[in-house]
Amino acid sequence: MKYYIEITLLPAIEIPIYFLWEKVYQQIHLALVEVQDGEGKVHIGASLPEYDAKQHKLGSKLRLLSSSINDLENLKIQKWLSRLTDYIHVSTIRNVPEKIQGYAFFKRIQTKSSNARLARRKAKRDGVSVEEALRVLNKRKEQTSKAPYIRMKSQSTDKRYRLMIGYEEAEQKSNIESFTTYGLSSKTPIPIF
Repeated sequence: MKYYIEITLLPAIEIPIYFLWEKVYQQIHLALVEVQDGEGKVHIGASLPEYDAKQHKLGSKLRLLSSSINDLENLKIQKWLSRLTDYIHVSTIRNVPEKIQGYAFFKRIQTKSSNARLARRKAKRDGVSVEEALRVLNKRKEQTSKAPYIRMKSQSTDKRYRLMIGYEEAEQKSNIESFTTYGLSSKTPIPIF
């Protein structure tokens, strides 16, 4: 990763930061969908330099990184975020500094949700009653996460969901550069600076 764009969210009294994250990241996601290659791979990763798992906060900065300056130019991020210019600052494309602190993964965390939700899915899938499916699942401990998240809205189903983002330090950089359409990856570490 050699180049990056930094987006700074500028919350106001009437516009809280979580609302800005929702609006900004929805546009980032749509932009990354547009720049997928023929195999559905995205070559732009996201970094959250102010991420704080202990306080469950994402901070106010987002970096989009790539090994190719062309990838960042083709993203046309200014166009995607044009409606939000009063509430954000977008930098020009910059070089990643020579001195970095290390590498880390920013990855999506997906828990198995509540037993009630899983029981509805199991009942539908297996053709059993919800009560029967719930009896089977009640032995299972529900999984939860306190990871920071961004509220998102599915463009296909119109349903809202939490995009939970985890952070994990990495030993070293990788030659693999593959990210999701959220700019997240559990295989490609991002330089931290």
